[in-house]
Amino acid sequence: MIPEHWLVEAIGYCAAAANIFVFVSNTMIPLRLAAILANALFAAYFYLKGYLPLFALNAFMVPLNVLRLRQMRRLISDVRQATQAADDGDFDYEWLRPYMKQLTLSEGFTLYRKGDISEDAFFLVHGEILLPEPQVTLKPGTFFGEMGLFTEENRRTASAVAITDVDLLCVRYDALLELAAQNPQFGFYLMKLMMGRMQHNVEIARASAAHANDAA
Repeated sequence: MIPEHWLVEAIGYCAAAANIFVFVSNTMIPLRLAAILANALFAAYFYLKGYLPLFALNAFMVPLNVLRLRQMRRLISDVRQATQAADDGDFDYEWLRPYMKQLTLSEGFTLYRKGDISEDAFFLVHGEILLPEPQVTLKPGTFFGEMGLFTEENRRTASAVAITDVDLLCVRYDALLELAAQNPQFGFYLMKLMMGRMQHNVEIARASAAHANDAA
């Protein structure tokens, strides 16, 4: 029969091994799982050894790490949903309304021109907006104007003209960055949205170059 003190020491060594994995892990989910295991084993070890303050510390850390693990899994789920929302174009902007101001444009009004300094992004509530340079018509439910945030000197990459009477919601870039930091789902949605538009612009440029070569 294995002596009891050997079992206690084995628990301590297993706890130490799990704790080492915490420090060498490069991804958060395995790290949190290892931290939960290490804290649980250390709690058992210190309790059996009679080190009650250390037992209390590790016992407290177990539910805390479980909470962080759940938050991380929720974040991953939110990111996947945001990516799908960007693909489907059905991101829910209702929670953004308190941070945005409403604008109304008449038909033919130029919201901004290519090369203008950009400070705001927009959500199209009603009406249609034409982007003349890429010849794209924006429909209600479209978020646009965010590309200028990431261009050199914050310049607009295309003009925007109202081709009907338009209702917009406007948000300033500093508020947009703060919201993206506070809501990772929204931040990843913006990233996916911008990547899609950059790819679209590249395809337009390639098509224009091919057309020019054919004409030559």
